Amino acid sequence: MKGYIEDKEFGKVYVELRRGMTSVRFTFHPDGHLLMRAPMGMRISDLQRMVDVNREQLRQLPAPHQVTFHFGQIIECYKCRVIIEPQGKMPGYILNHWEGDTLHLQPHENADLDKEDIKRTISTVIGRAMDVQAHAALLPLAQRIADELGLKPAGFEIGRGMRKLGHCTAKKVIQLSRNLMFLPEPLVRYIICHELAHLTHMNHSPQFHALCNQYCNGKEKELERQLRQFHFPILK
Repeated sequence: MKGYIEDKEFGKVYVELRRGMTSVRFTFHPDGHLLMRAPMGMRISDLQRMVDVNREQLRQLPAPHQVTFHFGQIIECYKCRVIIEPQGKMPGYILNHWEGDTLHLQPHENADLDKEDIKRTISTVIGRAMDVQAHAALLPLAQRIADELGLKPAGFEIGRGMRKLGHCTAKKVIQLSRNLMFLPEPLVRYIICHELAHLTHMNHSPQFHALCNQYCNGKEKELERQLRQFHFPILK
């Protein structure tokens, strides 16, 4: 269950009530608002009280990464790139077309790229464009890595998750998010190896991590650290 409460200091605080949670956790939503994840069944008064109780600690949370766009910006992706450039023909529209491996994204020259709705539209257009590229670039790569490791998943699919970049289903199908296209190649390979390790261990046990580390040539922890620190160039 999702919603929000209003706070005199933090403004709109997004709330996600989740089954199985036993404690309250705070972080920042990508749009800059505070996000609270809490156990299912908590009342609004309880949620407001948790903000008050943790107010001092919340003030110390690191500021969220801010996604910004500007004309002339180049976003390097896996096997392709995005260039943001102005167009003067169609106000209110964001044009886009591919030239080879480059996506030319063209908001109107008078568009305010700092506005939240325009940033979200740009993010949506780029995300959809990466969907096609992901099928062409990620699926062959994943199959090559599986072949190199002598593994035979039931298949590979492309998804859209930003927080969940990969998944191994109970039927041994590996699902890879199109948003892997924004990662550098070592992290793309890490996500693929992580999901391939789930073919053997459908958990995150020590045995799983030992196998994943083997697939990653002993670099699992370092790659995991890099992934945690990575900032996506589009809004989630």
